[in-house]
Amino acid sequence: MARDPKYDILFEPIQLGPKTMKNRFYQIPHCNGFGSEKPLSQAYFRAMKAEGGYGACCTEYCSISPESDDTHRVSARLWDDDDIKNLSVMCEMLHEHGALAAAELWYGGPHAPCMESRCVPRGPSQIPSDFEYLTYPKEMDKDDIRQVQQLYVDAAKRAREAGFDIVYVYGSHAYLPQQFLTPYYNKRTDEYGGSFENRARFWRETIEQVREAVGDDTAIAVRMSTDMFMGESGTQLERDCLPFVELVDDIVDVWDINVSGISEWGEDATPSRFYPSGRMLPWQEAVKKISKKPVLGVGRFTNPDLMIEAINEGKLDIIATCRPSISDPWLPRKIDEGRLDDIRECIGCNICISRWEIGGPPLICTQNATAGEEYRRGWHPEKFDPAENADNDVLVVGAGPAGMECAMILGKRGMRRVHLVEADDDMGGIMRWIPQLPGLGEWARLVNYRKIQIDKLRNVEFVPGTTLDANGVKEYGAEIVVIATGAYWATDGLNGCTHDTIPGADAAQPWCLTPEQIMRDGKEVPGDKVARNAGTGPESRTAAAWPGPANSVAEKRSRPYAPEAIAAGMQIIKKQKAHPLKMRLCLLKQRLSGS
Repeated sequence: MARDPKYDILFEPIQLGPKTMKNRFYQIPHCNGFGSEKPLSQAYFRAMKAEGGYGACCTEYCSISPESDDTHRVSARLWDDDDIKNLSVMCEMLHEHGALAAAELWYGGPHAPCMESRCVPRGPSQIPSDFEYLTYPKEMDKDDIRQVQQLYVDAAKRAREAGFDIVYVYGSHAYLPQQFLTPYYNKRTDEYGGSFENRARFWRETIEQVREAVGDDTAIAVRMSTDMFMGESGTQLERDCLPFVELVDDIVDVWDINVSGISEWGEDATPSRFYPSGRMLPWQEAVKKISKKPVLGVGRFTNPDLMIEAINEGKLDIIATCRPSISDPWLPRKIDEGRLDDIRECIGCNICISRWEIGGPPLICTQNATAGEEYRRGWHPEKFDPAENADNDVLVVGAGPAGMECAMILGKRGMRRVHLVEADDDMGGIMRWIPQLPGLGEWARLVNYRKIQIDKLRNVEFVPGTTLDANGVKEYGAEIVVIATGAYWATDGLNGCTHDTIPGADAAQPWCLTPEQIMRDGKEVPGDKVARNAGTGPESRTAAAWPGPANSVAEKRSRPYAPEAIAAGMQIIKKQKAHPLKMRLCLLKQRLSGS
């Protein structure tokens, strides 16, 4: 099927300095947990997106020196020639698919904990990080400034030798170049601090030096946060960023525009629970209006209509994606081939970055189980090898997300017959009601995508309204059985704090409820006060969504309560006589008294 002509603009080539990108799809820098230490995993992961039609793919943040060591997290590195060899594999594989390769050169300043290298980072001023624990930089003197700028130049040369087509002088998320630009970090009184011209000097000089070193055959990109959401002390769009664009536009080949500093980077990650697609377009448009160079930026773009709207209305030149490229690395290709219903849209749950943030393990994706396993297991999100035992029938019991995924993949691997059996009248399991919670509507994409794919598979049959016990499964006649009946919330208070039940907790009682009892079974919530775990899971949002006259919160503490203390609180809730603040004080008193 041919693509819709209205999307043609997405596939027009665009010039980035000395390089030509074949279309308007760009995978922006994002972490994956592979860095330079797992070069084949890194290369296969990025190359999957190039195979899927992306015109350019970038590394994650790429450290330029042991002084910029983010261990325990995993970043790419260009410290020495061995790193050149490792990252060159990524470049070669991207080029095989006609995609450009980009490297995001990174110096963290006070935000580099250097737990592996044990180096002392340098920064504009000797002020500790507002993000890392006990991380302090050395204030840079003039010699330090020249030395660090040379680190950028050396890393840029290594990037070019590795085969990268685009190199970043990365300042966004409150890293070194933008630290100089920002009064919050820059307290200097010399020619590198104070006025805008002085605060912009380090970044401008560094761009000039990198351009002089590699700019004849390598595009120079600058990634900038146009609002750090810190008030006057943070970077401001009109005071700092737009003047900076005007100052250096002639020596930059492409602008990568986002928002947030490191402490507020969630404003950039924009979970779908709080932000719609295209949330950063106002900031990106502001830069586009004054720059003569291409502007790219993220916005969790999954809908091609929003993509062409952003370009046609002059807000962006290039559609940059991070999470949508993880969820569906073949997003551009599917648009090009007119297969819009096959797009595996990102749901904005942020499990990808949340998993990495806890210590840098390889990312995972709720929508795309193959993400991160392209090399190690040889998994491909769109191509499936025929099963060796395809001449068998398969019974999948339970049509929640796992059962749907299992039936879909077995169908695509050519099993003779796959029966997906579900007790309810439709597929989806828990994901039939979770998307009804406030802000989680896009999570329904998890079910919708798999429904569409299953409907296309002639060897997969959905059997609703059927309950099977052990004998029923045995007598069904399938050679292979997969049990995918899911899980449920404990009804007796079994918990991770005490590894025990909570005396008095019993969801059979009217005053004690689980999320699925409320949302799925329609159990009524009695009274006018609700105690809940103040977390971020569906159970918290279920309670928060309760429209009763009072929604009080008994907060989860950092230390576990003794069971009898929790039970005491449960009794207060049951009797519904105490003010919610008194409930919290009662629990605290129980804990302090040794219960």
